[in-house]
Amino acid sequence: MSPSLSSNARASRTRHKNSLLASGTALMLASALGCGTAEPVVPETNSHEDLVRKSQSVIVGSRIQAESWSSALTTANAVFNEGGGDGQSVAGFQVNETIGYSQVDFGGGADQIQVRVGAPYAGGKADIYAGSTKIGTVSIDAATGSDWNVFTTKTVSITKTSGRQDVRFKAVATGGDWLFKFDYFELHNTGGGGTTNPPPQTGKVPVVVTNKCPFPLEVILSGVGDVPLEPVSGGVKPFRNLGTGASYTYYAPSNYPSARVSAYKTKPTPASPRELEKAEFTLGLDPGNGAQNIYYNLTYVDHVGLPMQINASGTGGGCVDVRCNKSQSALATAVANGCPDGLRYSMGGATICLAPRSFCLDGEYAGDSRRASVCSRLDGEIARCASKYPGQCNPGSAKTPQVYACSAPFFDQSAKWCSAITRGMVDAPDSTNVAQYYNTGKPFNLYAKWVHDQCGAVYSFAYDDYPMAANQAGFYTCNGGRQLNVTFCPAG
Repeated sequence: MSPSLSSNARASRTRHKNSLLASGTALMLASALGCGTAEPVVPETNSHEDLVRKSQSVIVGSRIQAESWSSALTTANAVFNEGGGDGQSVAGFQVNETIGYSQVDFGGGADQIQVRVGAPYAGGKADIYAGSTKIGTVSIDAATGSDWNVFTTKTVSITKTSGRQDVRFKAVATGGDWLFKFDYFELHNTGGGGTTNPPPQTGKVPVVVTNKCPFPLEVILSGVGDVPLEPVSGGVKPFRNLGTGASYTYYAPSNYPSARVSAYKTKPTPASPRELEKAEFTLGLDPGNGAQNIYYNLTYVDHVGLPMQINASGTGGGCVDVRCNKSQSALATAVANGCPDGLRYSMGGATICLAPRSFCLDGEYAGDSRRASVCSRLDGEIARCASKYPGQCNPGSAKTPQVYACSAPFFDQSAKWCSAITRGMVDAPDSTNVAQYYNTGKPFNLYAKWVHDQCGAVYSFAYDDYPMAANQAGFYTCNGGRQLNVTFCPAG
C-alpha cells in the first residue's frame, strides 16, 4: 500500500486531480507489429574460435576492430580473419550472413558510425542493427581500389542509440562474391539530439527520466495540448533515446500543468500514434505559501504497458515514492496471459492491456463483438444502486461505460458510487475492508482488479482513491518540490 497522503496532498487532490486523470479518451488502435525471421547464429564454439578475440566494449568515438566479432552473434562458418588493414581484417562476408559484436557501448548516445571497408568493386551493402532495431546501412558505391586490402572509411548517419547494445552487420547485397573486407568501425556523437543532458536552469524543476527496461525507449515530455517541452525542429518532435540504464533530465517551468512523459519502444507514426506508457504530473506554486509543488500519481486508467516508478524530493511533506514494482518481463507475461477480456493491442511498439473505459467509449472499437458483454457488465449493478439508494445514487442514463470512466452523467461527480460499482461494493459503498473489494460475488470491473493484482496501490480508474483510508491509490503533493523522478521498469 502507498503511505498516507500529507495534509498538503489531501488539500490539493481535488484541485489538480482532473488535469492528471483526464487522459484516456480518443485512443487510437495501433497497428500490430510483425516479427522478423531470426538470424542464424553460430554455436558457442566453432572452427574459427582460435582466431576470435573477446568482443570489446567501446566508448563513443573509440574503435572496434572488425576481427573481434562475437561467435554467438555471427553466422556459423562464414567469415574469417586475415591480414590487411589496421592489424587484421575480416574476409568472406557474403549475402545473408551476419557479423556481430556483443554489448557495444553507445554511451549517452551515438548518431553516426564510421566503417572502414574495402572491395575491388561496387555494390556491397550491409544493414546495421543495434539489438533488433535497424539503425542504418553501410554501402560501397565504387571500388575502393584494385585489390581487397585498399580500404576507405564510410560515414553513416544512424538512429540515435545509447547504452550497451549487440551490434550486427547483416549482408544484403554485393557486386561480386564477398561484400567487402571489414577492418573496423567507430561510433560518434555529432551533437544532435540524443541524451546529453542540458545544463541546470534557474527557476525550473528538473524532471529526471530513467529507463531500466531491457530495451531502449524513445521518451518525450509534453504539456497542455501535447506540446513538447523542448523545441520542435523541422516538424520533428524531440524524442530522447534512452538505452537500458540511461537517464535524461528535462527542466520544466515552475507552472507546468497536465504534463506527461511518454515512452515508446518504437517511435509513433500516423498509423501507430499511441505511447507504450506514460507518467503524468503537474507543476505549480502552492496557493498558501507560494512554494513549488509537484503533483503526481501513478495511473493506469487508460492501459497497462510498462511498470513505472514516480517520486519527488522537496523541503516539505508529501514527497512519496510510488511504483509498480514488477519486472518488465513479468508484466509482459501478465498482459499476454491475463489481460481481462483479452483486450490486448499494440501501442508504442509493444503489447498493452487496454482499459475497458477506452474500449467502450472510443469509436475505434465500435465494431468489436466483445463490446456487447464488456460494455454492459455493470448495468445491473447501476440499476440496483439507483433502486437501493434513491436520491443518493442517481445515475440517470449512465451505463457501464460511464462507470468505467467515472464520467458524466452523474459518475463524474460521485467518487463514492463510481468506486462502489467498480469494485462490486454497492451494498457497502464506504467500506475500507479491502479484502471485500472485487470479492462480493457481484459484478465488478475486471481490469481494475487485475491492475491492483499486478501493481498494488495505483490508479486503475479515476476515483480509485475513494475512500482515502483504503489506500488503494494516492494523489501526491510534494511541497517545496525540488526534483521529480520518473523511472520506467524500476525492477528491470
